[in-house]
Amino acid sequence: RIAIAAWDNLGRVMVETMNIDRILKDPGRLHVTNGHWIGRYKGKMGPALIVTMHMGNWELGMWPVMLAGVKPAGVYRSVKNPYVDQYLRAQRQALYPGGLFGRGRTAGEDETQKTARLIMDYVRQGGRLGFISDLYDRNGIEVPFFGHLAKSMPIAAMIARRVGARIWIGRCVRVGNRAVFDVNVNELRIPRTGNQAEDIRSITAAIQRYFEVWIRENPEQFMWSNRRWS
Repeated sequence: RIAIAAWDNLGRVMVETMNIDRILKDPGRLHVTNGHWIGRYKGKMGPALIVTMHMGNWELGMWPVMLAGVKPAGVYRSVKNPYVDQYLRAQRQALYPGGLFGRGRTAGEDETQKTARLIMDYVRQGGRLGFISDLYDRNGIEVPFFGHLAKSMPIAAMIARRVGARIWIGRCVRVGNRAVFDVNVNELRIPRTGNQAEDIRSITAAIQRYFEVWIRENPEQFMWSNRRWS
């Protein structure tokens, strides 16, 4: 049941990606559960990382940040076909007016480090950056995920810990079988002890704990086809 529903959701996401502009123009399609923070931080958010996951329609996860009056940038997995890549960038422009940092599927270590430095500098200068952090990272940190250790992306934790940025963690849940969504956003506490490496591990583990809880609530809306443990 979960597998069939997950593929159904993925098909809907593909169609909706080609209609992001229409969805954003219809206020009845998007709702923020705990949107009180938007008014609280509007105009004074400072450097921030918005971490989301492949749930519901993850393309729309940045929408609440737009309501806060900021112009976030994003990190995305670039597509080899340049025409498709250009099309997807154009579709996402309304959600990422600050620009998009592309990273390849088979990026070498030098390219990965270059991208990391670029986004680190962007956030350090006060930028707001969004990206998805629920994928397997062969160079990542092993933290628990559904009872097994999974190499997870530490980049959000590294940037937040080193430059003093906030981390907002969120999900976009589909309501029924329509292009209607509920977006939930929470601020993640950032430990800053004398052990930076352990702080980064702790933050990374906390992000994955959030994801696990949310997946258990709506397993049919998670993108299970992504490799996660190996």
